[in-house]
Amino acid sequence: MEKTLRSPPYINKDTDMSIEPKLVKNGPNFIDLSIKLIEEAKFYIFLHTYIFTYDDITKPVIDSLINASKKGVKVYLIFDGFGSLGFPESIIKKLRTQGAQFSYFKPLFKVQNFGRRLHEKVMLIDTDKVLVGGINYSQEFNHPLKGIPWLDYAVLIEGVESYKVYNKIYPLYKKHFKLNRISHSPLVSKENQIKVLHNDWAKHKQEIYKSFIRQIKQSHNEIIILATYFIPGKKLLKELRKASKRGVKIKLIFGKFSDHRLVTLSSQYLYEWYLKQNIEIYEWDKSIVHGKIALFDSQISSIGSYNHNYISRYGNVELNLEIYNQTFNQDVKKELDYILQSSILIDKTRIPNSLMHKLILKLIFSLTNIIAFLSVIILYRQNHSKS
Repeated sequence: MEKTLRSPPYINKDTDMSIEPKLVKNGPNFIDLSIKLIEEAKFYIFLHTYIFTYDDITKPVIDSLINASKKGVKVYLIFDGFGSLGFPESIIKKLRTQGAQFSYFKPLFKVQNFGRRLHEKVMLIDTDKVLVGGINYSQEFNHPLKGIPWLDYAVLIEGVESYKVYNKIYPLYKKHFKLNRISHSPLVSKENQIKVLHNDWAKHKQEIYKSFIRQIKQSHNEIIILATYFIPGKKLLKELRKASKRGVKIKLIFGKFSDHRLVTLSSQYLYEWYLKQNIEIYEWDKSIVHGKIALFDSQISSIGSYNHNYISRYGNVELNLEIYNQTFNQDVKKELDYILQSSILIDKTRIPNSLMHKLILKLIFSLTNIIAFLSVIILYRQNHSKS
């Protein structure tokens, strides 16, 4: 039987934009904010993510979800079957016993779903508060035993704009929990300061990818991209080159360290090409970079779960917010300027020039793309067989 959810009241319905978007940085504060949002929920909580490990840092989040469910809040959780592999069955049972609804996205034992992953990270509270970004729920990411938290970001949206996210994620929850759409007043922000972009190649959605191409084409002054697993395709590289030729200052921020060393080496294969195009490269060496954030002409920012590689473009389900709010983008600019100032500027002297090193990087780059290509073929065959 399908469940109909009651629509909660909005915050400050008389305003176009209730509260300015807030940039949220990875770390203990992200966990504290998540708990605060859960505790404020009155009607329902939608939470889906790629990685959720049960550890000392995330246990309070689970406890808050259980308490919310006990109070009558409808709690719906979807974890990716690969990224959250190993999440304790005993905790899932405990959640369900207290009334929370739980589901895995495409569990691994379903061979026909191999390769397609839920990479989005979204927490929606009562359709008037939403947390979107690239941050996973894990001690390793937010409060590692050694070093500082991974460099990653999310954005908190409060007010009428958050309902746009609900509209995007509703089909996912409808499929997993058979919910009816929440009734809602037609109020929307007149300023249209936020666009919710979805990438799911299996559903013929490439909104994030197309948005990046469009924003690069339309940029006049400066493009700053902080990224991990950055292995863009030829079209994106072509647009970056054209932007640089017309005088746009392009700055790319990568991590010196990575949780996937081969992907980092594959990304480094393009360093020499970037420098030839007068594109600046910076490496953050304080912690692992996991963020996915870009700023175009200090006026438009994009933040979410999307990585610039074939897996994100063709394999994963991704969600980004494209934000036009001036105050928020000023905060993003300040944060990225701080990261740039604290990072290592890469020039030719920092790139090994030996033939062997170049051959190794080229081999790794080719293998990485072959693996991604094979994953795409598998997904295409699955999607085609179902149509």
